[in-house]
Amino acid sequence: MWNSRISFIKHINLNKLFTFIYSWFLLTCSYFCLWGVADYLLHDSRLAFLFLPFALRLGLCLHLRPTLWLAPLLAEISVLLLVSWAEHSAAYLPLLLLSAVSFPIVLFSQSYYQGKQRSKLRLQGILALSISVLNGLVLVCLDAPFAYTMLVSFTGALLLLPMCYLLQDFLFARQWIPLTASFIHHPIALRSKHIVVYTLLLILNILIQTYLPDEFNRFSLFFLAIPIILLAYYYGWQGALLGSLINSVALIASTQHFSHLDLSDLLLSLCAQTITGIFLGLAIQHQRELNQHLGMELMRNRALTQQLISSEESIRQEIARELHDQIGQNITAIRTQASILKRLNPHPQEQNNANMIEHLSLNIYDTVKGLLNRLRPRVLDDLPLPQVLQNVLDELGLTQQHIHCQFDWHNPQQLHLDPRLEITLYRLYQEALNNIIKHAQASQIHIAIHIDQQVILSIQDNGKGFDIHQPVTGLGLRGMQERVALLGGEFQLSSSTANMHSSSIQPLTQGTSLVITLPRF
Repeated sequence: MWNSRISFIKHINLNKLFTFIYSWFLLTCSYFCLWGVADYLLHDSRLAFLFLPFALRLGLCLHLRPTLWLAPLLAEISVLLLVSWAEHSAAYLPLLLLSAVSFPIVLFSQSYYQGKQRSKLRLQGILALSISVLNGLVLVCLDAPFAYTMLVSFTGALLLLPMCYLLQDFLFARQWIPLTASFIHHPIALRSKHIVVYTLLLILNILIQTYLPDEFNRFSLFFLAIPIILLAYYYGWQGALLGSLINSVALIASTQHFSHLDLSDLLLSLCAQTITGIFLGLAIQHQRELNQHLGMELMRNRALTQQLISSEESIRQEIARELHDQIGQNITAIRTQASILKRLNPHPQEQNNANMIEHLSLNIYDTVKGLLNRLRPRVLDDLPLPQVLQNVLDELGLTQQHIHCQFDWHNPQQLHLDPRLEITLYRLYQEALNNIIKHAQASQIHIAIHIDQQVILSIQDNGKGFDIHQPVTGLGLRGMQERVALLGGEFQLSSSTANMHSSSIQPLTQGTSLVITLPRF
């Protein structure tokens, strides 16, 4: 038992040892490569350490636990000692002091490094500025210019600190789905279009920086901003950072061809573009998150509205059914009693009373039937919607009122409407026609219903019109507007007043026009 525990502990220690050695070797190679690239760009071996290698170590330590800082620290010391030994110079040894002093600052920053992306990026900026000022102050003692040293350190930190954050978020903060047998029929799709676009941007930027005539050298800065703005628009601040890295590669690849430009100007330009791109990307990303949140709220409100309409219609249907059953039975009983009364008592006065009771009961039945039809039209369950809407025109008696009506139904794809949308369209249609008959004094009505991705109800008349800017006093138009707004539709009303003559037919260019657009669901 003890032997198994000892072997298990040894196995764990060996794994940690190999992991540490591999990490140290990988980081040492990365440090050395970044130092070589920075030295090629800056032509200063000592400042080259502050540009990219120190920024990489800063980003790694900020996103790693303090117990894992040993590998980056030893990798940095190894590269510093190696370069110092190769050049037989002790000028690099003061950089070890900078490395040691920066660790407490990073450790202090880690305690506040939490929250949303904007908070973390803000802290990265403060940390980059603090370390850059510290590097500049220390190297001033070694006859290095303060402003230039700080600019070099700050630019490198701006490039690599957010990149380390992206890698940490991508590798450790995202939920990875393991590849199992269920993914056999779902091949991995490589987004080659994006890779081609990034490659073309990089090549185009290098060509522009290399072969642009001297007369247009200031115009080259504009081309540096294009990939940052483009990628920030599509991918937020992460895309802006990628654009900054593309610009960095383009500048380094073409540095020997624009020696007329001062290197500090290039660093300032790159630094300013990185900051601007990140802020622009954050603003775009925040706006998209707001739009997404608003879209989700609209979908939730639309779902609640649909539930409300369904509940309203179910209540209407229940009330209509109860009224029909109860009142129908009572009226039938009243008529039966009246018939019995007429048979039992042949007196003329009693006969008249019985006939009056039967007549009034029939009037009550007809009135209740009309109310029930308005409460819940049963024809919607029995007939298609175009026929139901046509029946409304017949029930309103437009012909008897000398009103000519043209009804057009357009549903070329024979789309089926949701029952909730059908009842909503029916009620809007019915209310609009009632308003025309009561108030418009129209002689012509044109109705058009078009069903496609949206449902469009258009009703025009040649009535006397009204001032749509006056406050609405009735409940008809206001109720229609509220119902359309709840469904996320559009309510467009226009009207022009005119002197009307009942005997003449006025053109449809005057009067009132109502266009209602409803989303299909």
